[in-house]
Amino acid sequence: MNIDLTDTTSGRINAALVRARRAMGSPAVGMVLTLVIVTDEGSHYDALKAASDASKEHPSRILVVVRRPGRSPRDRATARLDAEVRVGGETGTGETVLLRLHGELANHAHSVVLPLLLPDAPVVLWWPADPPEYPSKDPLGALAQRRITDAAETEDPVAALRGRAAAYAPGDTDLAWTRVTLWRSVLAAALDQKQTRVTRAVVEGEEYNPSSELLALWLADRLGVPVERVLSGGPGITAVRLATDEGDICLDRGDGSLATLSVPGQPDRSVALHRRSTAELIAEELRRLDPDETYARAVRFGLDRLVRGQVAEVEAAEAAQAEAARAPGGEQAPAQVVVHPDSERMARATAARLITVIADAQTARGRAHVALTGGRNGNALLAALAQAPGRDAVDWSRVDLWWGDERFLPDGDPDRNHTQAREALLDALALDPSRVHPMPASDGPHGDDVDAAAEAYAAELAAAADGGSGDGGPGGGPGGAVPAFDVLLLGLGPDTHVASLFPGHPAAKETGRTVVGVRQAPKPPPTRISLTLPAIRAAREVWLLAAGEDKAGAAAGALAAGDPARTPAAGARGRERTLWILDEKAAALLSESARG
Repeated sequence: MNIDLTDTTSGRINAALVRARRAMGSPAVGMVLTLVIVTDEGSHYDALKAASDASKEHPSRILVVVRRPGRSPRDRATARLDAEVRVGGETGTGETVLLRLHGELANHAHSVVLPLLLPDAPVVLWWPADPPEYPSKDPLGALAQRRITDAAETEDPVAALRGRAAAYAPGDTDLAWTRVTLWRSVLAAALDQKQTRVTRAVVEGEEYNPSSELLALWLADRLGVPVERVLSGGPGITAVRLATDEGDICLDRGDGSLATLSVPGQPDRSVALHRRSTAELIAEELRRLDPDETYARAVRFGLDRLVRGQVAEVEAAEAAQAEAARAPGGEQAPAQVVVHPDSERMARATAARLITVIADAQTARGRAHVALTGGRNGNALLAALAQAPGRDAVDWSRVDLWWGDERFLPDGDPDRNHTQAREALLDALALDPSRVHPMPASDGPHGDDVDAAAEAYAAELAAAADGGSGDGGPGGGPGGAVPAFDVLLLGLGPDTHVASLFPGHPAAKETGRTVVGVRQAPKPPPTRISLTLPAIRAAREVWLLAAGEDKAGAAAGALAAGDPARTPAAGARGRERTLWILDEKAAALLSESARG
């Protein structure tokens, strides 16, 4: 039975459900949970079909929330709820309510859903695509015991996993994780039978496949061995190899369906590892409503702790691209580009990524060195970091903060990067004051001598390198001239300048010193202090931030250019990773290949 309700209320929907049940001769018993699906008009059919199939195993009340805020101011100001109630037929013993929330009501979906939840029954929330950044803090997410996302449906699945790690709360899970259940079961059984020591592992799968990443993270966490993540043509995960003292254990699935398990001393055997439907994945998730601690450990283990490699099909092409992209004079990482829909989401996603990298650095080395940047995008990132619930994953007392450049102005001047950073974030953190290293001010012990101030900062960097990790120095060379920054943040200027290294300026051509005084800069104030390109290239990771139409030409030019003296951003490379983080407007002039 189907009942259409226009311009209705939650109370009328509940009454319609009762009428439909009575008409069908079946009381509302036997339903074990409420499944809430938040989707859009174009995708709701597939999601509802998968949920309906899963409800045959788990009789449920399914609430499908479709937000339609409208485009014009008049549409947005009009609040209306339309509903379609379905009982019997394809819904089986369950119930389905399709909710279309128009206008301002689209922003208050929780107020519509709350009266429709089954009393005293668990609530599961599923976002087939476009979940909120922090599912547990979303008004709808707060109603649920279980929150399901799907990193595979995002534009950048690997970045999405970083976000899941930073925002994780008990009850969160992801269908990318559910997809590896069969792989984990077979591998665990093989290891239980063999009882041998694993020395390393390799996970082979498609690029941008989050399930491959999660399986590698699970193995790295559980086995405590290096795990290499290599690329293949797919589909999905294609192979896992575990090196043991007795030989390799190999689970190889080349066709997406039937796999071959090879174990030393045993005959090869076939294993069914078909790629499961969304309905099967949802059904599995509905079987357990307790927090998945194994998923939590895997997703938070740290993507950067995996070893990255290539397989034969892509090795030659990608190696050639990497070699062509290397900055001259050292082994620098080729540029990777990540594009976000807008500057706000770019700031939030980058904050989550930064939290993950800092936490991983502290796990690996006990402390972290981060070089901050100022400007519009640098300050937006710090403000997003201040609001990020995952920031507590970092022990801020073990973070050393540095700056890539500074305006040579009196201490506390509102135009100084250090002042702006304090207001945006630093004053709210439990930092060790001895580990906060602002560049000298013009009213400091060196007075207005910018060269002396630059030399003093270079000496402070050198002291931290010599007494810290011991692997600093420009380009990773000897002498410990700078600490090995775990992340060095840079804003991109419209003229392709980074830090205070401007095109054609002597500072951009510096090859010996790590810090220089900058005079007659083309933008105010004209006197500045800046790290040089050799110091920047000593960082493990360099992230360049750009948002807005005014940065589109600079981003495209810097990613294509090769002369750092004329295009300083082209010379800003990290030893292990170079990441360009852009919004759609800043990426507008990039080719599809440049976007990665």
